[in-house]
Formats: sequence, C-alpha cells, structure tokens
Amino acid sequence: MKRLFFAVVAAFVAMSCCNSDESVELQITYKDGTTATEVRPLKVKGCLCGDKYLHFEMSQEELSKISDLKVLPSFGRAKVGDEGYFVSSDGMLSTFKPLSKEAKRVRNISFHPLAMNGYKVGEKCYVAIMKGLEFEANHTLELVDDKEYQYYYHYNTLKDITPYENLSIDFYPLEGGEATYAGMARRYRQYLLDTDQMPLPIKERIAENEHLDYASQAPEIRIRLGWKPVPTPVLHQTLENEPKMRVAVTFDMVKDIVDELKRQGVEGAQLCLVGWNIKGHDGRFPDHFPVESALGGEEKLRECIKYAQANGYKIVAHTGRTDIYEISKDWNNGADAARKADGSLVEKWRISGGQMYDICYKQSYEKYYKEQEPKVAELGFKGLEYIDVLSVVSPHECHNPEHPVNRKEAAEYANKMLDGLRPMFGGSQSEGGAYYVAKSLDYALYASINMDRKSTFEIVDDYVPVWHIVFNGYILNNAGAQTVNYTTKEPRWALKVAEYASRPIFYFYSAFIDDPKRNWMGNADLTYKDKADLERSVAAIKKGYDEFQSLQELQFCTLDDHFEVAEGVKCSLFSNGTRVVVNYNKEPYAFEGKEIAAENYAILK
Repeated sequence: MKRLFFAVVAAFVAMSCCNSDESVELQITYKDGTTATEVRPLKVKGCLCGDKYLHFEMSQEELSKISDLKVLPSFGRAKVGDEGYFVSSDGMLSTFKPLSKEAKRVRNISFHPLAMNGYKVGEKCYVAIMKGLEFEANHTLELVDDKEYQYYYHYNTLKDITPYENLSIDFYPLEGGEATYAGMARRYRQYLLDTDQMPLPIKERIAENEHLDYASQAPEIRIRLGWKPVPTPVLHQTLENEPKMRVAVTFDMVKDIVDELKRQGVEGAQLCLVGWNIKGHDGRFPDHFPVESALGGEEKLRECIKYAQANGYKIVAHTGRTDIYEISKDWNNGADAARKADGSLVEKWRISGGQMYDICYKQSYEKYYKEQEPKVAELGFKGLEYIDVLSVVSPHECHNPEHPVNRKEAAEYANKMLDGLRPMFGGSQSEGGAYYVAKSLDYALYASINMDRKSTFEIVDDYVPVWHIVFNGYILNNAGAQTVNYTTKEPRWALKVAEYASRPIFYFYSAFIDDPKRNWMGNADLTYKDKADLERSVAAIKKGYDEFQSLQELQFCTLDDHFEVAEGVKCSLFSNGTRVVVNYNKEPYAFEGKEIAAENYAILK
C-alpha cells in the first residue's frame, strides 16, 4: 500500500515539474544595460485526472534585475497564411492574413478587460491566463517582416517599479470543440469560478437587491446636463479664466423627460444624471459640490430626484474618482495626483476641466470618496450608482513617496469604491467591465469601449464576445460604446445589442465633443431642444424598451457558445437553450427552415 501511495505521489510530482515541448522566448534588458535572449521550456502542471496546463513563472528577485522583458510563447508565432487566429484580451480577433502596405504592423494592448488571451495556430490551441503581474503586461500583436505574426507580452514598466509579485502565466490546451474563442472564454470563466473571482449570478443576487432586479428589467438613460467646451479653449483653468458652462438640460427639464417617458409608455428606466456637480461634467473633479446652480441648484435637484422616484423610475448620479484638475480647490500643486517614477504628473485627456491628471487611487478613496460619496447619497439618489472610468482603464500606480500605490493595490482601492456604493445607493456601475472589479460591479456601461477597431487596425479581423461569454449572467452589461442610442443608428448596432442580449443604454447629449471624430459613442444623439425634439428622443428610447422585452430574460443566462453560421450570420447560444441568430447581410437568410430578414435577427427557443 505504501509503495502504491509513493508511486502516485511520484507520478504527481513528475507531472507537476516536467518540461513540455513548448517554450517561451525571453528578450531581456537588464538594469545594467546588458541584453540577452533566452529560451525556457514551459513546465507541465496539473492533476492526474486531467486538466494539465503549461506554466511560466519568474520570481520577484529575478525581475528586480530587469528593466525590460518580452515573453513570446512558441505557439505565439504564426506564418502569414497559416490557419487560425490570435484573440486579444479585449476581444479583438486577428487571423494571419497579409496586410496592405499602408496597414500598421503592430498593435499594443495596455488595458485588459480580461486577464486572458488566446492562441489558435493550426492544430494547437491555448488560452493564456495571467495570474501574476498581469497589470504590467503590455500585450503586443506584431507582423514581423511581413512573414510572421507574433503575439507576446511586453513588460516595459519593470524599470520603474519594484516587482510586487511573481510574474506568472498559465497556458491551458484546448482540443476538439473547445478549441475555439468561445472555448477559451469558457475555460477562463471556469478558472474565475474555481478561484472565487466571480460574483454570484445575477439571478441569485436580485433576490436580495431590488435595485439590481429593477435594472435587469429596464434600460439605462444617461442625461448630460451641462459641460464646459471640449476640446477646452483653456488648458490650465483658474477661477478667473474658466470657460462658461454649456447648459443642455436643467433639473426641471429632467422632470419633463420623466413626463414624456411616462406618456410614451416607458414603464421602467434608470436615469443617471451626468454633470449635476459644480461646473458640470468633468468640471472641477474631484470637487463635486456645491450642486451646479446654473442647472437649478441643490433644492431643484432634490425635487427632481423625488419626482423621478414618484413616477416609478430609479435615478442615480455620475461621479468621478479617477482624475483631478488644476481648477479643483484641492489641487495644491498636484499633491494628490498620481506621480510617475521620475516624479512628474500623469497627464491624460484635455477636456472640460482643462488638462486632466490621474489621481492617486489611495488619495481618491481616503480623502474624497469617503467624504463626498455619502453626501451624494444624502441627496436622495437610489439605484446602481455610477463612478466614471474606474473599470475601463488599468489601475493607476502612484510613485509619490507620500502615498505610493502599485497597480495591484490600486485595484483594491477601485473595488473598495465600487463595493462601497452598494450600501449607500443599492448597487454599482462603471464605464467598463474590467475583470479585477468583477465582484464589486453590478453593471458595465459598455463591455467594449470600441467594437469596431478593425476600421482603424487592418491587423484586426473581428470582435468576438469573449467578455460576454465570461460575464453575461453575472454582470449586467451593454455590448459596446457604439451601441449607445442604437435605435437611431445604422442597423448593425441594433443587431449587436440582440446578438449579446445587451441591456439597452440611451444617452441625452452623448455627442458632447465639438470635434465629431472624437465622439466615441457616435454622433447620433438624443437631445431636448424643444417639445418635438423631446418626443423624438423618447420615441427612440421606447423602441429600444419594447425590443428589450424579448431579450430581458437572457440577462440571467450565461452566453455559452458563439459562432458564425455563414458569412455575415452569427449565432449566440444561451444557457437556457435560447439561440439568437443575427443576419448582418442585406439579403434574407434561411436558418433551420426559418427566414431571417436582411439586417435582422431571430430568437429561437
């Protein structure tokens, strides 16, 4: 018996420690300036019952000597013309086709909605799961010498940080019917479930959360009330040179929107007020108070909130916790701003408040969130409260010696902020659906910031719903930024909403940037210029509200498979057996004896 026991242990150890035929190529630049290229075999790990995987790891000690590192798996190479594809962490799928002379040969992905990506080259298929130092990995897709595609991980921040954990990546082989992008996503979802990184299913959470239950049955309607010009004419704003705020919708006008929603039969909706704060949207963040007087002031806001609630609607506020402006009363020479390793500030966009800077998440949480968010709740807002940006960017690191934070610690502060909204308001939402806040997030405003990157990157072939397969049924979501106001746009965006059973989102004054090329949600807008204009805008909402009734139950289901039936025809299979078949073509398509009209879809149960 002892011999058998030790034989089993020996076999397990051998399986856990032996090398595979696959490897990673490391391109290393050390801090002393020397360079090296090294090939290391991947370790085979797993259990005797199966589920073997390949493991790569570098220790903090080894990483501390390195300033720049590229990690290229052996199966991360594909020749032009090979069968297969690479899937990026943001859902962009790239085949191995030749590119035109004008096309960009490199695509870098620095923000990762998922800590995974996929490799399918010929007969080999792997899903990579990042398990250590994933925030520091810049995923790179490159066509080298027009001959070979490479997908590798570039750790170009090592020169600036003290490694706070080991670098760790596991590669899970997929075979047969699992060797698809859907199989990659299913395996990653199972990993998150196995490691307690997933929230409870929405269907279970709604039993104890009336606000989440309500949101699962109703569209989100965002209303941009006021903002200063974008792009800003004044980069470094002071109280003396601050541009005048544009007023689009006052608090009294919000009541008119409520009345029109009721009149047209939109029985449920959550309203989110954007720019209710001092000087409107991104006016003086992190300052939010006092309530903007040009919109009606605090008394009118409280009246507006009560009016919406009395008419059966949820209503919440938009707040900002990721950036800071010089015009803030708490600017103090950027004392709370995030700092780079060289001590400089991290500059971002140039919008309403002027030059935007990253704020340190620790300061944002300890100094501003804790003090201001309860005051926002006290105004009367209830529902899935919104914090902007937080889940659509990588967590801010900060090198300020007064309040240093690495990216992993910053992610913990992001979770504290989102999770803290639940007892104050009833739930949480943010701009994206980043995996590292999954357990703290109730609604992702859009799962993808841009589902149409193939229009700007020839190296990208398509967007595939890996995020949706992982999180549908666990986090309420809308498919992508382009589907905002989808009933006013070209048909393909309405089809995307159906394909992924998205919770609809509508937005008054979504196109607020003066340069139409920069309006990432598109330029088809809802506005309130007069009574007829309001009726038109609400009619667009009503159309989406009615269409959502047939898709609403799918908010509680997982998306279990997704594939192309024929060119331009996609099928989504949900866990309750429902199939949504979408025809993007301009001609009808016959599917299992049912004709699906051109640019339309069918729900099959």
